[in-house]
Amino acid sequence: MSTRLSTTYADAVCTLTLQPPEGKPPTLDYDVMAALEQVLAEIEARLAEVRVVVVQSASPKFFCAGANIQVLETINRDTIVPWVNRGHALLNRLEALPVPVVARVEGYALGGGLELAMACDLIFASTAARFGQTETRLGFVTGWGGSYRLVRRVGLARAKELVFSGRMFDAEEAVRLGVAEWQGGASELDAKLREFCAAVAAGSRVAIGEMKAILAACPHTRLEENAALEAEASRRCLTTGDAAERLQAFLSRKAKA
Repeated sequence: MSTRLSTTYADAVCTLTLQPPEGKPPTLDYDVMAALEQVLAEIEARLAEVRVVVVQSASPKFFCAGANIQVLETINRDTIVPWVNRGHALLNRLEALPVPVVARVEGYALGGGLELAMACDLIFASTAARFGQTETRLGFVTGWGGSYRLVRRVGLARAKELVFSGRMFDAEEAVRLGVAEWQGGASELDAKLREFCAAVAAGSRVAIGEMKAILAACPHTRLEENAALEAEASRRCLTTGDAAERLQAFLSRKAKA
């Protein structure tokens, strides 16, 4: 049986949950990819009501363990390229959602599971979380953008150390390295997520979407190019967003103070 995906929508938050077969970790295969494609299309169609997407697992022991055994048994030199290309397209689509996407990680996020988490904007982890870019132990390289995203998070030399050794590391080290943004106890994790989602909901939908696009472009743009991006995004905030209304409300409060 494959891992299933379930989604819930509440308080402007879409929660996407990996539901593994009983007694097994969530894993990735073609059925999961097809289901994720459908979920992403659904989220894209409901962006007017979604401010944050949370990706999590129903298993307290595993966020995601990477490719499942059926995939590994059928991978060969003819099937590997379509597998890699489809995974890249799918995680790029997740990353490109114009709302913040948070991976809520408990337990192990290994191989493709870590790649899934890193395709999210932020990783909030429980103290029980364990991470590893472990593909080299099976004779493979990262296949779903892990090399690219890991370097952006931790730098080139540290990424080399992690993938060459294939070692696992805990949540505290993940935060210290820059793989994750926050770690804490399970109850603290839920409180942190609620706090973050509330802060996002209080901000401007358009401005946050524009900032996500600008920040994604920053590693590839020069400062003068960044000026053009910020100028055009500022124009859109005033024409299609709520910047004018928010600014007027701010000025009114200042005048009354």
